[in-house]
Amino acid sequence: MMGSRVIMPFKINWKFLEGNYAGAEKMDYNDEHWRLLQVPHDWSIEKSFDPHMLYGGNQAYLPRWSVGWYRKHFNVKPSSPKQRVYIQFDGIHSNSEVWINGHFVGERPYGYVSFQYDLTPYIRWDEENVLAVKVDNTILSPDRWYSGAGIYRNVWLICTDYIHITEWGTYITTPEISPDEAKVTARIQVTNHHAHAVECTIMTEMLNPQGQTKGKVENRVTLSGCETGEIEQKTRVIEPELWSPDNPVLYEAQTTIYCDNTEVDRYCTPFGIREVKLDTQKGLLLNGDSLKLKGVCIHHDLGCLGAAYHDTAMKRRLQKLKEMGCNSIRFAHNPMAPELLDLCDQMGFLVVDEAFDKWKSLFYEHLYDEWWEKDLEAMLLRDRNHPSVFMWSVGNEVENQGQPSMLKMLEQLVGFCHEKDPTRPVTCALEPHNTPISLREGSIEAKVEHTKQLAQRVDVLGVNYQEQWYEHYRAAMPDTLILGTETFPYYRGKDNRVKGYLPMNPWFDVANHDYVIGQFVWSGIDYLGETSYPSKGWSSGLIDTCGFRKPVSYLQQSLWSNQPVVHIAAFNEHMKSEFNPTWTMHWKSPAMEDHWTFPEYGGKLIRLVTFTNCESVELIVNDESYGKRKLVDYPNHLILWELPYTPGKIRAVGRNGNEKVCEHELTTAGAPYALKLEADRTVLPADGHEISHVEVTVIDPNGIIVPNQDFDVIFKLQGDGRILGIDNGDLTSDESFKGNERRTHRGRCLVVVQSGYVAGELLLQASADGGLLGETRLKIEEEPK
Repeated sequence: MMGSRVIMPFKINWKFLEGNYAGAEKMDYNDEHWRLLQVPHDWSIEKSFDPHMLYGGNQAYLPRWSVGWYRKHFNVKPSSPKQRVYIQFDGIHSNSEVWINGHFVGERPYGYVSFQYDLTPYIRWDEENVLAVKVDNTILSPDRWYSGAGIYRNVWLICTDYIHITEWGTYITTPEISPDEAKVTARIQVTNHHAHAVECTIMTEMLNPQGQTKGKVENRVTLSGCETGEIEQKTRVIEPELWSPDNPVLYEAQTTIYCDNTEVDRYCTPFGIREVKLDTQKGLLLNGDSLKLKGVCIHHDLGCLGAAYHDTAMKRRLQKLKEMGCNSIRFAHNPMAPELLDLCDQMGFLVVDEAFDKWKSLFYEHLYDEWWEKDLEAMLLRDRNHPSVFMWSVGNEVENQGQPSMLKMLEQLVGFCHEKDPTRPVTCALEPHNTPISLREGSIEAKVEHTKQLAQRVDVLGVNYQEQWYEHYRAAMPDTLILGTETFPYYRGKDNRVKGYLPMNPWFDVANHDYVIGQFVWSGIDYLGETSYPSKGWSSGLIDTCGFRKPVSYLQQSLWSNQPVVHIAAFNEHMKSEFNPTWTMHWKSPAMEDHWTFPEYGGKLIRLVTFTNCESVELIVNDESYGKRKLVDYPNHLILWELPYTPGKIRAVGRNGNEKVCEHELTTAGAPYALKLEADRTVLPADGHEISHVEVTVIDPNGIIVPNQDFDVIFKLQGDGRILGIDNGDLTSDESFKGNERRTHRGRCLVVVQSGYVAGELLLQASADGGLLGETRLKIEEEPK
């Protein structure tokens, strides 16, 4: 509680029932037998796969074409006679309608934006209230990927005084920054719900990460009755610490409103002090230093957790990306949970915040004219104070590129962004396919002239899979900066139909051209949907749905990271390939595995690659050296080897000069012996929410993972908790993401355990194929909340 503002998580004790029920919005509706659950919640991920589902490939073959109702009973005790009550949803997918005590308060068709309703006129003080939410997914979704279904993000009940700062009502900018000081401007929207004018003092303090006041300003103002007004406050921060991916320092603007010397509201806005400049010759400059965007695109699902947002699960994924040297993320293709932006602020990722996928296709077509402005504004106002957000994107692979109607819409959307936030550049991700056939198959000159029309209407030319044309674009538009909004993860496309490969990663198109400010690999993490059966999702990411890194991710690390890295990967023609529809083959890398257990090769030659950023690599098998190779001789960073497969140990040693700086070792596995359970958290708060990721591996007697024999594993959990999700990263599997059984995939799987509300001990037991590998146990402590 700050002042009279109270923000309460509204997670627990929701009642849910799938289906459309007349009268479910009414207070006296009987929900006694409805399912009790907590939000965020995704009802679609709980279901079995349906290979015959309409548009199933988009939605991972998980049924979602239904209506669901949520109801919550709650009590509000007034802290003063002049109090306002708001409900805030961070996202509902989709077509939500909300009632309080039988009174309709609003609807929101688009499932990816946050929104708030004023419940005050209908609140029953110190009595039971009923909040009812209808979610209608019977209308075609605007997604080509898995969206989930339900109240899949957090919900908040917010109580304020009659005089308060509106939600997302502060706008912090730092127009001038020097080593000595940063000028900080705060524009603050304040609402007065009293019928009469009120005099008050508005004070804003700029707090550093240690909570020390580094800047302060206050104004005496008169607020008109029943109106919302905006004031501007300016101050400065002495010797500011600048935010960057390597040093993500956060300040906080703490705004307090006093009336008659009494605090009536306090509103806190985290922000960062940093300077982003786009130089037509030098590219992107952050705090005066040149910076290349080493980025990935991500969708919003969390694998076996579905679309239901969980901060711990997302943070684990971001940590894997950080290990690779990733410094930026493009949100594909919609606003994400606000907590994800908080993580990007705290962990140091620059973000391209994207509003829409296609504008007028699929479901969004009939909403565009009425809703685009509201939905785009919702993203801009909510996210504009995040230092991680350095660029807006108004669309992805939109229709009719270059046509007059499309150009008019592009101008409209970009102009709206500039109006609401003039401090950030705006782009739109353009694809090579969504152009007239005459241009796709015609001359490069015609292609360039076509692209010019688009580039003139954005601040940065964002292009998907068009590295082969960068130099042509730049020659025709010498002041245009280019961003690879989507790039292939292994080889760049070589012609205007994006077929065939050249042995060069798209990163080199960034590194070799100052006017190319970065790349976003498609995709950073495997995701559900956008596929065809038997696959349930996109399997060409750098990380799988369990959060396990794939061998190709170390190629990206060798290109991006400033820390020495060397990693061995074997090309395995016998490997069970990840299923990819033929139209996605351009995104695949060769079949690779990072183990040394290949009995099928039996003395035959095996091809290897060592990914490294070291000057040289030496390869050693069972103490026999196969020589040293210099990175300079492999300009595509793929140091290739071919040698007879011999079981035992293989080691790659990375050196700079004569100094050994890193190494990677693999050992041949013996017979399967046991299961190993390893948790990322062995202590959880007993809050009914927090989770632990338990990685399960099949190991030999020496603890080496056995990658070529898989087992059916059954899990049991004792104690006050539950198994929230279960996965193995194999998107062709028909096994449910819920339950207590999973077959390992390449020797491993994942179990997500969620705490209960009673402190004590959770005991996770795992057995494979009827006890063939014995029983393994793992203890997780639950501490009092």
